[in-house]
Amino acid sequence: MSFEFDVRLLKKHLLSVACLGGIAGMFAVPACEAATGRSFMGPHEYALPANVPDGFNVFLMYGYFEKADQVYDGNGNEVDADSTETLVSLAKFSQGWTLESNPNFGYAWEVILPVSGVRNKTANTSASGVGDPVVAPYVWYKVSENVTIGTDFLFTLPIGDGDVGGGDSWKLTNSVFIDVQVGKFDYTGDVIWNYPGESAKLDEKAGKSWSTEHIFSYRATELVEPYVGVAYEHQKASAINLANGETDVLAGLMFHSRKGPSAAIHWVHAVDGKNRPVSDSLNVRFVWAL
Repeated sequence: MSFEFDVRLLKKHLLSVACLGGIAGMFAVPACEAATGRSFMGPHEYALPANVPDGFNVFLMYGYFEKADQVYDGNGNEVDADSTETLVSLAKFSQGWTLESNPNFGYAWEVILPVSGVRNKTANTSASGVGDPVVAPYVWYKVSENVTIGTDFLFTLPIGDGDVGGGDSWKLTNSVFIDVQVGKFDYTGDVIWNYPGESAKLDEKAGKSWSTEHIFSYRATELVEPYVGVAYEHQKASAINLANGETDVLAGLMFHSRKGPSAAIHWVHAVDGKNRPVSDSLNVRFVWAL
């Protein structure tokens, strides 16, 4: 299972100058956000098990580092902006079970704790702290041994550090997801819908958004699995943000071990967008079965 961490308010706080960049005066500052919702995830993200009535426990650690000095304007052109660096880590614990009466049907919960920081090197400003935690139930069904489908419901709790955009609004995120294994090939995909609550600071709601990610991997050896992918996100306009969107491509490697833990690392880069920073990030994921 996966999730997305919303750094919109954090980037709005620190990157408003960057978002204007060379297009100052052309439009209002958008709710700055780079990368799509789950572009940090790796292969087999939704390859959930069957027939585990006694349950399972998994700990995952995600992280990404992003550098940016350009934004997409309203016409989709890349223009210069402030030089910024963003570092985000996400710790997640997940616990799940399958039904004894139907071992192909599973249900679980997870809790996610984000820690983030942003530095604007041009303006010499920075902020860091613990963001809003996320709690989420999710369910899945094994259509066959190699095909998993499911859905999740993520609730963002506004109790995080205000310096990194926390404590501002509730948010509901829902997705449908799939994982398909065909021999040494694997496909991981999802469609996600975000429903922001009203901002306590701005007395308005950000625009609803949707995103989708698609990852294709190949188990080249017992220990190494290269992968590529594409991701897209679109956010509707609202009183506090312009309509914006982005298309990313990614490429990376997943490393397996004979004892169970795995790691994945990939690069994400935006190839098209509108009213958003140009994504360019390094992403990592570690998975431990407890």
